[in-house]
This record gives sequence, structure tokens and C-alpha cells, in this order.
Amino acid sequence: MATNQQRRERQRQNILQAARKLFMRDGYKVTHIKDVATEANVSQVTLYKYFDSKLALGHQVVLEMIVEGYADYQKMVDDHTRSFRELIQLMITTKTGYAVEMSDDFYQFVSDDMRGALGNDDAQQLYQAGKEKFWDSVITRGRAAGMISPKLSNEALMMYLDMYVQYFSAPTSHPVIGDAKTYKHYADQLMHLFFYGFIGNPPQSDDQSAKEQIN
Repeated sequence: MATNQQRRERQRQNILQAARKLFMRDGYKVTHIKDVATEANVSQVTLYKYFDSKLALGHQVVLEMIVEGYADYQKMVDDHTRSFRELIQLMITTKTGYAVEMSDDFYQFVSDDMRGALGNDDAQQLYQAGKEKFWDSVITRGRAAGMISPKLSNEALMMYLDMYVQYFSAPTSHPVIGDAKTYKHYADQLMHLFFYGFIGNPPQSDDQSAKEQIN
């Protein structure tokens, strides 16, 4: 039999899943607390026991997305049945598809939360906490496959990553991009440029795939 704490955690997660579904589909601004409560099949009073505002709810959804994102991508990296080339392509398509599925409004909310523009820097801190471990594992696989240029140091690669993340966190600051909707339009191209720029040494032919396959 579930304890009260376990039941409360299940209810909390149910509310978060409902909020995430609505934010992703409809957007953050147009989604009201009553909509989330209805989707989660709880009263607004119950919802407020867990989250004291829509902002707090949205912020927690972003934190959950960061944790789940690291876990999902780490599974990809740890799956050595894929070559490193296949891994990179999977990461590109997954990231691009996720951006396309997200409403423009919530995409902007996530960007704002990631750069600490919504009252705290919890999202940025959580991202930073998992960054080194995850990207070290990506770099290790890439070097073992011979697909990351030996001329590129780990430090330079992490600086490159940080530059991209900083840009992602404030896409509206770029005069060409202007808003999250336009940024999403270029998501596939930007992911391609990011990952293959990260590699710095793309294979010249499929003949190199044999080495990749075991790393």
C-alpha cells in the first residue's frame, strides 16, 4: 500500500505532466491554472498545495525537462550499438523534433527560464550541474571513434558548447532571429552546425564507420 508521501508525489507528478502537456501544446501564456487542474483531474485548491503560482509550476516543468533530457540523451550515448556518427544524427533529429513539437510561447518561456530571467537561476544551475558529466561522455566516444579532431581540446569544446547555450538562452537578441518562432525554423540547421562544428573533423567517407561502430 502506498504511503501518504508516495501518493502526494504521484499527484505532484501528475500535475507536472498535465502542465507540461498543455504548455507544450497550447503555450504557457494561454494555459490557466484551472486548465492544468482539469487536465490533472484535481481541484485548483489541490494544485496550489504543490505549486503556489503558474510561474512556479512552469519553472518546475522546465527543471523536470532538464533532468529527463540529460537522462534520455545519456542513454543514447551509452548505447554502443550505434556508431558515433549515428549517435550524432540521432541527437540532432531528437533535439530538432522536440523543438518543433513545443509551442512557440513555451519555447520562449524555457529560454527565459534558462537564462534566469524569470526570478531565479535554478534552471541554469541544474543544467550546469549535469553538463560536464554528459558532454565528457560524448567527447570520450567521439575521440575513441576518431571523429573529434585531436586539435580540439576538451576545454575549447566546452567553451563552444557554452557559446551555443548562451545563444539559445537569448535568441531574440539576434537581429536575424528576432523571436523564438523564427529560431525554431532554423533549429535543424543550427543543430547540424553545432554538432558537426563540435566534431571539427567529420569523416570523409563511410569507410571510417568500422572504427566508429565499436565506440
